[in-house]
Amino acid sequence: MTDPIASPVQKSAVQSLTLRSAATIAIAAAAQRLGVVLPDGAAQEAASALIDLVVTLGLIGVAVGRARARTPIV
Repeated sequence: MTDPIASPVQKSAVQSLTLRSAATIAIAAAAQRLGVVLPDGAAQEAASALIDLVVTLGLIGVAVGRARARTPIV
């Protein structure tokens, strides 16, 4: 039986509610400062999409770096 509440060690950084909350707060604060009124839930969706984009670009960067590497992975 798996534990429904994962310990911090078991959770990845991408699944961290702290990371998502910080991104959500930053997006909401930036929108407010620019005078943009966001609909309910828009900041959370934007934060989730931004985190997914950063992770995807990071994985692409790793793949390109590994493809260009001339030595084997140790």
